[in-house]
Order: sequence, then structure tokens, then C-alpha cells
Amino acid sequence: MSAPVGFNIMPSLPAQNFRAASPLFTVLLTTFLILLCAPVSDVQASLSNHLYRVDIKARNGYTRINLQLAEPPPYVLSPIPGNRLRIAIRDTGGTLFKKFRSYSDTNIGGLVFLQRGENLLVTFQLSPKAGWRDITRNGTSTITVDVGTAFKPSLPRPTFAGREKIWNGIEKLIRDFDPPLKSEIPFAPTDRHVLKKFLDENDQKTFIAAEGALYKGNLTEAEELLLQFASRQSEIRPLALYRLAETWYKQQKYPQALSAFREAEKIWPAYLGFNPGVTFYYGDSIARSGDLASARSLLSALLARLADKKYAPALLVRLGDILTRQGHEQEALAIYRNVAENFSDNKASQIAAMRLADRDFLQTTPWNYLPLRDIYKNAARQSGDIDMREEAHFKYVLLESMHGEAGEALLMVSGFQRAFPRGVYATVARPMREVLVSNVFQQTEWDKDPAALVRFIEEQHDYLASCIELPSFVKTVAKAYTASARPIELVKLLTALVERVWAAPAAPEMYTEIAENAELIGDSAAAEHAISTFLLKYPAHPDVRAMKERLGSIYFSANKPQQVRESLYWLLNKGEQARQHESYYRLGRALWSLQQYAPAIKAIHLFLNTGAPNPQLIPDAYYVAASSLESVGDRKRALKLLEAGIKLPDNKRSDEFVYKTGQIYLRDGNIKMAKITFEKLAKSGKDSDWQQLARQALASVQ
Repeated sequence: MSAPVGFNIMPSLPAQNFRAASPLFTVLLTTFLILLCAPVSDVQASLSNHLYRVDIKARNGYTRINLQLAEPPPYVLSPIPGNRLRIAIRDTGGTLFKKFRSYSDTNIGGLVFLQRGENLLVTFQLSPKAGWRDITRNGTSTITVDVGTAFKPSLPRPTFAGREKIWNGIEKLIRDFDPPLKSEIPFAPTDRHVLKKFLDENDQKTFIAAEGALYKGNLTEAEELLLQFASRQSEIRPLALYRLAETWYKQQKYPQALSAFREAEKIWPAYLGFNPGVTFYYGDSIARSGDLASARSLLSALLARLADKKYAPALLVRLGDILTRQGHEQEALAIYRNVAENFSDNKASQIAAMRLADRDFLQTTPWNYLPLRDIYKNAARQSGDIDMREEAHFKYVLLESMHGEAGEALLMVSGFQRAFPRGVYATVARPMREVLVSNVFQQTEWDKDPAALVRFIEEQHDYLASCIELPSFVKTVAKAYTASARPIELVKLLTALVERVWAAPAAPEMYTEIAENAELIGDSAAAEHAISTFLLKYPAHPDVRAMKERLGSIYFSANKPQQVRESLYWLLNKGEQARQHESYYRLGRALWSLQQYAPAIKAIHLFLNTGAPNPQLIPDAYYVAASSLESVGDRKRALKLLEAGIKLPDNKRSDEFVYKTGQIYLRDGNIKMAKITFEKLAKSGKDSDWQQLARQALASVQ
């Protein structure tokens, strides 16, 4: 299928997008095109060198790769994104050794040999901890490269303790962070009059909506709408495929984008001449697939065609970005320097200056970072492009986060997040802020101003992941809230934090604080939930027994004897010992309520005869034990306990004990002692209610 003759779907570009090419730019462009354009035809017959053998040997701690050629080779080793190393051997051909694609060991994996024009490319994966060294001797025909952990260069160590997490991701971020490139070419929608020839009214609206979504960055919506047209066998299909490929490119679905671009090109190759923006995305998709020669050819031709446009310098910088990503840093460096120096009135100059600054980013220290920081700062302030402003602002903030004062850097990161809440660096800014929050927390003397810590925690409560790892964090925060008399707010804070994944290291301690403070404010439901969750999640935690006792206390206060039994019955096991001595009493009384008298006797015995029992609970403990002994038929011991209980100092229940004694005598058939006991109570008792009961008992035995 091909497009109809005269099917020019693109509206005229605005006049302000054109300008006469300056002589300087024409010279520069010509120079770069000569530099960049590489032949893509098969030139094996004219190549002067030949790779004929590959040896890979895993040694102690490293892997050695030997590439044996016919002649001493000119070559370049370049690290490329994805933690890979590429050896580009010039003017060389040879066997592509497909058997090594499946090779792997602890240091390397997947050697891929590709012929690209006059260059033979050898690309392989490095393990995350491995580095490399080139030990090839001058004048020899063998390239020798060692790969191992001992050869990985170390980054400058962070001067400020606690900033390691920021540093750990810097190299990958600066060198490998590779979002879709922005072509700087204005978006050109399809002419509505053209769509009328191929689509009905409803489909026209849908296609226009799809392009509108693509333009606005609503990529999921654009993808859904364009798939409807790309799946049809109709004249609109090639255009839909191009737009769908552009959408996938911006979604970073590069293999799908390249496939769609190629399918669309087969049907309608002339469209690439109508839409330079799509051509750029197509070229970058080719480059990302590893076919640099084809990408160079396509994009260099595009640059030549657009040499008179004001966005041509920016497009040239984007080509430099592609070269950098493919390991051709020297060519890219030449582009960046020339654009930065010769196009000061074009935003491409700022983009190029930032690319040059990126090269020095990893070498900065607290003593030399300020000039580099100012480059990013000025770019962020002066640029009218939102994407460039975000990138420059982020790198400015990142440098401060690495080398600046923690409090000031934290304010800057917070400001960046407010300015770009959904930007491409949003996910990177979060861990930076978390590290800085931890730094500020550790560096501040909160004991002098606990209210300030409360304010700090409430402002930063979403960014406490690094603080959570500190051993003293939860206790320090709880202490500050307690000193500020804010237990309710503390419970709310910890309840909100404890379920977060990053809070796991401190979750047991937080559950403990929640339970303690919830009990303090009378929220027994919250305390019960916190303890129950703790016991469910951490059955092997050292504090499990203490938490069970605390839960038993809550159930006891709520008059739930069965739950008390379930929480505390383990205390009767051999070798167990209560952390709270009153737990024995609570268990004993709960068992007595459940008419489980034998274990109740044991629990009360432990309460009365181990540790230091609470004096206020001793009378009731005697009574529960005596009643339980009576219930199991041991009236003799029951009477002894009651007698001892009557003699307890300040026992306000002594009349009750006397009455209980008389009842036991009566049930035991000892009428004489029962009468004596009841008469004594009726005559000398202090509680009129128990005296009345004693008189009634006497009347019943007369």
C-alpha cells in the first residue's frame, strides 16, 4: 500500500521556525557530517585487518579476553549504557563468533560480534561489580582486556557521612539515565482536510484526539486510540503506524517503536520527508538497537536537510547524545564544544554546555563543585524549555545534595519536588530527600527543642525511610512527642508509618510505641490492634512474650477472660517467667472466671510466691485461690488461705473472707465451726451487708 500522489498530510510549518543558515553553522555542519557519516555498505573485501581467533579464560578473580588479529589494530574501548563494554576495531573484518553470545562467567557475559561498515564491534556485558583494564602491548596484533572486580575504578568518596546512598546511584544516573530525546522539532499535526479523504466524521475526531494526546504527553491515551487505526488494513494505517511508533518511543518502548517505524516505512517511505520530527525518533530508535551506522546515516541526512532551521543546532546536540550513548565520546565532545561556543543565542548552546558539565560531574568535591553548580543553576533560570529547565534544576540540586550543607540541600530538594512533581527525575529526588532528612535528623540536637523535632517529622513524614534505619530514631521521636504532650499525634504518626514497606526495620518498635501510647490515651482498640498485628507478623521476635502480657492486660481490663487465657496461658509452662508480675494474677483470675480451677491455683501461687506482688491485689488473689481450692475439693488448704487473708493488714475484704470461711465449714459438715464463724462475723463485723448475710446463715443452721 502506498500513499496517494500529492498526499501531503503536514501543514506548513510556522515561518518563525525558519531562518537563513549562518555561514558559521554551514561550515560546522559540513565538518560534522564529514566526521559522522560512515559508509554502511559491505566493505569486507577492502578491509585491511582480520580477526581470526578469540580466547576467553576465567582466572582467579578476573576474566581475560584475547582478540587475535592479523595486524596490530587501531581500536577504541568504550563503556556504554547498560553496564557494557564495547571494543571498536577499525578497518577490520572477520568471523563473528556467534558461539560466544551464550558465554558467561562471574565477570562477563554475552559477547556479540557485529560488522558495522569498516568497524568490527565486540560488545559484552560487565557484572555490576566488575571493572576492566586494557593490557594490550603496542605493536602487537592481540587485544588483551581483563575484566574483574579489582579493576573497577572507585568514585570519589563522599565527604559527608550519610550521603553514600546519593553517591551510589550518581554514576548510573549521569551516564546511563537515558529518557527519550526531545528533537526540538515542532510537532506537526495532520491536516484535517486530508483526514476527510480517508476517515468518516467520528474517525476523524478520534484520530485528531489521538494526535492531541500525543502532543500533550498523554501517551497511554494516544496509544489506545492509535492502535485502533494501526490494526486496520486501510489507507490511514501507515500514518497511524508512524504516530504509534512515535508514541512508543516516548514511552521508552524502543523495540516496539522500531518495529512500527520499519513497518510504516515499508508502506510509505515518503512520509519521513514530510515529518522531520518522526524521522528523528526513527533514527534514535535505530541507534538504540545498536545499529549506529544506519542511525548516523539517517540523522546526518536529516541534519543536512534542516540546516537552515533554528532548531538545527539542538538537533546536532541530540546527535551528540546518541554518539555518547554508543560510546563515541570524542565525536560527541567535538559537537558539544562547537555548539556551546558558536551558538550562544540559541538554547542549544545551553544544552551543549550542560552536556560538557556532565562529563565533570563525577569528579566534583565540596571544594570545586561551585562553578559546575552555577552552570546548571544558570541554565535552570534562563531556559524557556521546561524539560531542560527540569534537568538543569535537578543537577543543580543534586550537586548541593552531594556536597552542600544538609539543611540547605533539603530545602532545595523539597523546592525541586514542588516545581516538578511529575517530572522525569521525581523518582530520583525522593531517595535524595530521604538521605538528607536522615542527615538533618542526626546532626540536630533535638533535646533542646523537642517541639522542633515534632514539626520536622510532620513535615518530612513521607521521607523517613533512611531515618527508620537509625537505631535511636523511634525512641527519639517518641520522646519528643511525649515531651510535647502529644501522644495522640504520635499514635497517628506511627500508625501511618508502620505499614510502609521501608518502615519494616523499625516496625516492631513502632508497634510497641503505638500500643503504649494508645493505652495512655485510653484507646484500647488501637493498642489491641497494634499488639495483635505485632504478634502475627513477628512470632519469633524477642519481645513477643512481653507483648502477649500487654495484650493480656488489655483483655483483662475489658473483662474478656477467654482472651486473657489465650494470651497468658503459656506462663504456666515450665521455665517461663512473667515480665509483668501481675500477669500471673490476671491469668489466675481469668481461669477462675472460666471455672478452670487447677491452673488458676497454679497461676495465683506464682503470683503470691514469686517476685513482689502488688499489695492491692493480694487480698483478691487469696480469695481466688481459696475459692479455686474449695472447688477442687481441697477445703483444708482453702481455709488456711482464708485465715491468712483475714490477717492481711488493711484487708478491706476481711468480712467477706470470714463469711467464705463459714460457708466452707458448713459445706464440710462442720456445723459447730460454721456457727462460731458466722456468730463472730455477725457480732464483730465491720460491713453491715456481710453481717446481715452471717445472721441469715445462722438462722438457716439453727
